[in-house]
Amino acid sequence: MTLILSSRPSFFNTFIGMERAFDKPGPFEALHAKQNRESHQTYPKFYIGRFWGRSMSGIDAMTNRIAETFERLSGPILLVSFFLTALLSSFLVPLPEFTTDLESFAPDSDADEAKERIEEEIGTTPRLIYIDVRPSVGDDQVPNVLEMQALHQLEADLERVEALSNLSGGFIASQINAAEVLQRFLDDRNYSGGISDFEDWKEMLEVVLQEEECGDAVESDERTIATAAFASSAMLHSDLDYSPICDWLSSGEGNPTPSASSTLWLIEMKGDLSKEERQENAKKIRDLLEEESILEYGVISDDLISNDINESTLDNLVWLILLAVVVVVFLLAITFRSIIMVVAPLAALLASLVWTYGTMTMIGMRFSVLEIAVAPVVLGLGIDYSIHLQRGYERAKEGSESSAEAWAKSFMELRVALTLAVITTVFAFLANSLSPLPPLKTFGLTLALGVVSAFIASTITVGAFHVFVERTMGSSSNQGLQLDKIAESASDFQRGNAPLVLLSVAVITAGSIVVAMQGLDTSFELTDFLSEDEMEIMEVRNDMYESYDVKAMKSVYIIVEPRQGKSALESEGDLIEALGDLEDSLSRIGGVVVTEAPGTTNEWASYDSIYRIVGDAIKEDPSLGLDFNLETYGDDLAQSDSFVEGDLANAISYLLDNHSIGDQLRGMTWSERTSRHVGLTEDGSAIKYLRIRIDVEADSSAMVDQISQELDAEAVIVSSDLGGRAYAVGDLVTLSNLLSGLISSIVWSTAISLAVSLFVLASLTRRIGQSLLVIMPVGLAGSWVVGSMAVLGINWNVLTIMITALTIGLGIDYSIHVWRRFEANRESGMAIWPAMKDMYANTGSALIMSAGTTICGFMVLLLSPIPVIRDFGIVSSISVAFSLFLALLVLPGLLAAEVRSNRNGG
Repeated sequence: MTLILSSRPSFFNTFIGMERAFDKPGPFEALHAKQNRESHQTYPKFYIGRFWGRSMSGIDAMTNRIAETFERLSGPILLVSFFLTALLSSFLVPLPEFTTDLESFAPDSDADEAKERIEEEIGTTPRLIYIDVRPSVGDDQVPNVLEMQALHQLEADLERVEALSNLSGGFIASQINAAEVLQRFLDDRNYSGGISDFEDWKEMLEVVLQEEECGDAVESDERTIATAAFASSAMLHSDLDYSPICDWLSSGEGNPTPSASSTLWLIEMKGDLSKEERQENAKKIRDLLEEESILEYGVISDDLISNDINESTLDNLVWLILLAVVVVVFLLAITFRSIIMVVAPLAALLASLVWTYGTMTMIGMRFSVLEIAVAPVVLGLGIDYSIHLQRGYERAKEGSESSAEAWAKSFMELRVALTLAVITTVFAFLANSLSPLPPLKTFGLTLALGVVSAFIASTITVGAFHVFVERTMGSSSNQGLQLDKIAESASDFQRGNAPLVLLSVAVITAGSIVVAMQGLDTSFELTDFLSEDEMEIMEVRNDMYESYDVKAMKSVYIIVEPRQGKSALESEGDLIEALGDLEDSLSRIGGVVVTEAPGTTNEWASYDSIYRIVGDAIKEDPSLGLDFNLETYGDDLAQSDSFVEGDLANAISYLLDNHSIGDQLRGMTWSERTSRHVGLTEDGSAIKYLRIRIDVEADSSAMVDQISQELDAEAVIVSSDLGGRAYAVGDLVTLSNLLSGLISSIVWSTAISLAVSLFVLASLTRRIGQSLLVIMPVGLAGSWVVGSMAVLGINWNVLTIMITALTIGLGIDYSIHVWRRFEANRESGMAIWPAMKDMYANTGSALIMSAGTTICGFMVLLLSPIPVIRDFGIVSSISVAFSLFLALLVLPGLLAAEVRSNRNGG
């Protein structure tokens, strides 16, 4: 007899054959329940109750077909699994590379294409290498990097680095080095030699300074003084003391040597190099400067950080997998007390990891550092499937004629819960494919593939292994761990304390939401992937942050191009006015670096543009303004009465051909400085592109977002004033887009995962209310996890944003197993509390074992030196624990209440 739930055909009706839940057992269920009681079987033999579109004889036939398939094909299945593993493992030799550059994490934006067009004309922006320079002295000596001998060594090393650059294609665009700045000071004083000519500061000052006071050593222009003061704070240690020079100039006595514990050496590497070339060149510089010297060098750059992350990631991936394997072996041994029960799932799950990583490598997907977390996630979920199937297999062996039949019965008993759990988990991870962040898309796809691989390995490969081994070596009689006493205690606790449990859960949930709303931030830094305690490059970064004002080295660029259909910007007069207004606005924007002359209140934004370059050139050579009908009023550039269109372009052409020094700090010529900020048309008669560099500093995600929004607004104003198209770009804008993408990913992954879970459950049960009951503990677990993150001080980052989807994927798995077992027991004729006790004894014990294994798999991540990986391990472990707790203590009470409610309603 076949009972049909609905006249409409259903995929789930035909594929899964799940039974409809009834409040009261029908005659068939009552009869079968009686048979079960008479045979003392307290669990459904393999599947009990009414089925959607499938009779008991149909289930028997399916079980027999599955058993026959395993009997016949267990050997070929193992061979196919072996050869597939061998094939895909070949793609993992050598191990795949991981990318960590900021651009790879950021979503695409409208400014990207404009940036590419402009960079084709005026080149890419340079990439900075920071070198912390400290004298190598003993603990009983006072370090002074400004001693003449140290400066001689610094000059010699600068020449070595320059020679290295020339031998490698000239990858250095410019350098800022204390020895080089001092050399330019000598050149400016018309001294034909170098600092190596002098043994000490007194000898040098006697040659180049004559009857001057301390204040005469710099120009009287306040803006120049402010720039020099800012440069000293960014390049020399905060303990800088230059008073000995002033004392010597005023008295002519004593030692005029200034002192500073360290100095910062900046190298600008050409921006048109590939990431691999930049990394290789930065490593060459680091290796060169590691040679023994009277100076110690700490080298750091974004490219070196990415390189060191990649190298540590590969090492971590290998030993984290090995540790996870050790944990799995140990826990499986405790759970099953059988070698076969340990070896079978372990071999299959390791194969599933090879299938996952090998497939992604084979199809050409680029791995990010996020993929290091795939291994423990896949192992944890795969072990969950294996434990449920193998415990069902142990029970089914008692009434089966063969291991194949026992495995088929185990699968048929669990097929609804497992299939539903896999579908929901896969969709939870696939939700990240909608993320605007490319690495998160790959991460979600890799995890989804890993879940499918683990499911196939746990059901097919493990089953074939058991059938093949037990057919050739005999069956094992060892019984797995039993938790009957815990089950009885849990059932009694649930019966007497359900209202108190639900009330406590409500209070904790409300508190978690409040704490999360107040305490969670969103952050992303490449250095989040590095250990401050174990990696040298992090020590360099920390020393630099403590010693210099290096935050100012972050830059945002406003790029300007003609409006669509035009070949150049149309009005030079409007351009001068718009850029002047922009300069006035920049100093009022929070986060933009400002310079201030000592003893004054005047401030100037730290930035550079063609407006500033032309103004500086006219100040240095007023005849330039006369030649091109331009003039300056204070710091403002303006057009004279005789100015005509094309005069500004002609002035720029002149500067592009001027190879005298135009930037005293960097040592760049007017030509080099100008070419970074403007592009002319082919005939040089008009301005086609502009690039404006703005130095900024931000110490929080809120500040990053604020700066990005304000500079975006300034770009809109520039666009309107010029009639062109302006965009704000740069690492900080990229970071802002990244943080926005993180928040978007959190919302999307959570919403889609919950929607998919609800849809699948509602499709199977045809009960929205019951579906909501099953999902409710999952949502509660998510809020608890988020609250715990706030309490522990863990922010949203590229890994922890996965936790909501992961909580749903794991939590729904646990809830489905609890619900399915309770429903099956009820339909077999059990009363509420006996049904719950049996659920705890069988499904509950399996969940405790699988959750314990999963938690331990995630806890392995705490041994990683990578901070974000450790955070992910913490929140993932908490997520699993909360999901288990709520599935076993909250959901049963809700299900029992629903049964009583339906009975009363009936």
